[in-house]
Amino acid sequence: MTKKKIDYAQYFKKGQQVKLAIVSSGTMSREINGEVCEVAGSTARIEILGEGIPEALSARKPGIRLSLAGWSGWGFYQTDVIIEQIVSAKEIAVSFVGGIEEKQRREYFRLDVSLPVITDHPEVQSPAGIRDQWTAARTKTMSSPPPRMAAAGRSHKVVLPGGREIQPQNINLSGGGLRLRVAAAIGLGNLVHVALYLPLAPPRVINSVAEVLRCNELTLRVEKESVFIAAMKFTHIDEQDREAIIAYLFAEQRLQLKAEAERDLPSPR
Repeated sequence: MTKKKIDYAQYFKKGQQVKLAIVSSGTMSREINGEVCEVAGSTARIEILGEGIPEALSARKPGIRLSLAGWSGWGFYQTDVIIEQIVSAKEIAVSFVGGIEEKQRREYFRLDVSLPVITDHPEVQSPAGIRDQWTAARTKTMSSPPPRMAAAGRSHKVVLPGGREIQPQNINLSGGGLRLRVAAAIGLGNLVHVALYLPLAPPRVINSVAEVLRCNELTLRVEKESVFIAAMKFTHIDEQDREAIIAYLFAEQRLQLKAEAERDLPSPR
C-alpha cells in the first residue's frame, strides 16, 4: 500500500508564526517562537524570533528532532521535523517527518495585550434575545465607518463622535475568549456582550458574546473600589472576526519579541 504524500505547504505557509520544541524521550523542552521563511516539498526554513537560536538548540547536531506547531484560522497543527542545517544565528533548515496532528484549538494561543474594550452584562439572560442583540450590533458595525483610533501611550484609544474616549485596558486575549477586569461580579454561565477595538488598517470593531467561566475579586490592589477578574469564552463571534483576532495577536507577539530583543542588545560604546 502506497503511503499518502503529505502537502506540508497546506498547513505551514511563508510568514506564519510557529512554535518549536525539542523532542527528547517523548517529552518536550521549552517552546521557541519562530516564523516560516519558506516551505518547499518536505523541507522548510524557520526564522527563530526574539534572541535567535537558544544555546539548547544551537549546541545540538543536525538530525535532532523537533516538534513544530502552527495555527491558521481553522485550527492548530503539529508535526515533527528534523534539523538539516543551522543556516545562521536566527535561521534553521528542517525536513518534515511523520503526519500532521490537527486540532480545533483557536484558544490555544493567548497573549497579554492593551486594547479598548466595552462590556455589557444584560440583566435579562435570554439566549435568543442576546443573540438577536449581537446580530443587530454586528449589522450596525458593518454599515458604519471604521472607528477612529488614536495613540494612547504604547496602545490605542477610541475617539467616539462627540469626543468621548474609550481608553485601552490590559486584557489576556485569544481566538477563543478573554480575561479582563470588570467593575462588578458576574455570575458563572452569564452571557456578556463584548466589543473589542483592534488597531488594524483600517481599525476594526469585533462584536461578540462571551460566557463567564470564572469571576474572582482582586484583593491585592491599589484601587479602593472593588475590582473583579472575569475569564470568558466566546459563544457568539463571526469566524472572520475570530481570524482577525488571531492575526492581530500574532502580529502583536512579533512586535513584543522584537522590542524584547532590542532591549537586550548591548549598548554601543
